[in-house]
Amino acid sequence: MRARRHGWLLVGTVLLAYAATACGAAESSGAAASPSASASASASPQEALSARELKSLAITGDEVPGNRGVSADERDPSTMDNTFPPVSDSSCQKMLDALGAGTASAVVDGIINWKDSIYAGGFGLASYDGTEAEDTFARVRTSLKTCADYTGVGYTGKVSAHVATEKIARVGDESIAFRTTTPVNDHVRNEQLVLVRVGQVTALFSMLDVDHSGHFPMDLIRKQVDRLARAQHA
Repeated sequence: MRARRHGWLLVGTVLLAYAATACGAAESSGAAASPSASASASASPQEALSARELKSLAITGDEVPGNRGVSADERDPSTMDNTFPPVSDSSCQKMLDALGAGTASAVVDGIINWKDSIYAGGFGLASYDGTEAEDTFARVRTSLKTCADYTGVGYTGKVSAHVATEKIARVGDESIAFRTTTPVNDHVRNEQLVLVRVGQVTALFSMLDVDHSGHFPMDLIRKQVDRLARAQHA
């Protein structure tokens, strides 16, 4: 399986993976939500944000309630290559490849250690040239229409996972949410992922738990998305 290491995110072995807003925010089930007026970035392609800029825009520990530490680190997108074979379902593999951000020009990965959980959450910010952010989001959205289950081999051995889309409040230019569940001994590893496109940047948020369905805090997603939108308007 083509595992993609995002620091906090091991895409391909198990995907690590908003409250509804005022004024009746739209919801979608596996389909891209409409752009929000406050978060939409310029439609005209511009120079992609650098890794340094992405890192400066990442949410920090002071902004995350109930945390034991938040970190953000730059990652070279070219480090995504590996020797694991593809997973059993080709549409799932395309999704995993797209989430790996291998075609991005810059990537920053963040880890959030929640105070009330032993499982870390995280986020990944990736900037792209031209329309590649739109293309990447489209590959994930299209793949999720047919990706439901897959098996493969990762760092921990054989893995099987179930993938299901979830409803999500409107945020950014496009947004989609899904959940992966993977049996681990007598338990179920449960991961929610939210992917948002903001102009030429994608933001991936993850909430991991075991035997419980957690959700990444919506207010933090909106804070991060709004910040990325403002930076691209500047």
